[in-house]
Amino acid sequence: MLKRIQLSQLRVGMFIKDMEFATQRDAARFRPFLLSKGDDVRRLTSGHVRSVVIDVTKGVDVAETAQGIDKASFEADLLAIFSGREISRARKSIQDVEPHLRHVLDDARLNAGFADDAASAAVERIMLETLDNAGALIAVTKLKEKDETTFLHSLAVSALMIAFGRGLGHKEDDVRVLGLGGLVHDLGKMAVPGEILGKSGKLTAEEMDLVRAHPQKGFEMVAKTGTAPTEVLDICRFHHERYDGGGYPHRLSGKKIPYVARVAAICDVYEALTTIRPYKRAYSQSEAINLMMNSPGHFDQPLLSAFISKMIVSDALY
Repeated sequence: MLKRIQLSQLRVGMFIKDMEFATQRDAARFRPFLLSKGDDVRRLTSGHVRSVVIDVTKGVDVAETAQGIDKASFEADLLAIFSGREISRARKSIQDVEPHLRHVLDDARLNAGFADDAASAAVERIMLETLDNAGALIAVTKLKEKDETTFLHSLAVSALMIAFGRGLGHKEDDVRVLGLGGLVHDLGKMAVPGEILGKSGKLTAEEMDLVRAHPQKGFEMVAKTGTAPTEVLDICRFHHERYDGGGYPHRLSGKKIPYVARVAAICDVYEALTTIRPYKRAYSQSEAINLMMNSPGHFDQPLLSAFISKMIVSDALY
């Protein structure tokens, strides 16, 4: 969705699609870009630009603030991008998945177990919806209430991994495994006290140790059944490893990190950055990708480039 705004409305995070220049020479040199720092805003307001056109699907809207975005504005943005039918379908899918995924999360929290049948049922429903409505499904999950964060994050990462896996050309059986891994990648967080997971301030060293134990905890929960594919276990255990060896829990690096975990790391971070939380606004798509591209050593760069090509440039995500 494009909007023409006044220079006084410019904010960091906006994606500039077009400009009204005072001279044709400046207009000929223009290329769309993201306002990534305050100096960009000051340069535009003190230059020869009369007004700008922003793309609110790729950057911050005028209605957004540093504290977040209200639900009504988010709903309006959804309707500007997707049809009512697509949004209704996505919401119905989330309703269908919810009891299965809640069962998985409750079993992990109460019994330190893994309800594999419920997880498989949830993934089948997500796979069906992502065949032709992945963008709407992932977009609808972005507005998360405090008590829905883990549930909707797990669903969204599963949908992202399914869509990305298909974009990479994987067979449906392999895509299903990616979706299952995405669904349960954070299962170990069910062993972390809720007050720590929901804390908006800085974590203490002890609290951080508990959080960083969740990949191993999740691995142990899922491994109990003896039925989970190795790839799913790898996603649980290694999705917080970094390509340069600076991650956790085992400080693996490069190709020592299993391929599926490198895929999961990209989908997990992208979803977390672009989601709306009670205590933070969502990063725009451009902001998130810019941050990920400028995080040296964090991701497998060829895979990240493939994610940008298959999921962003192709408009699979909004």
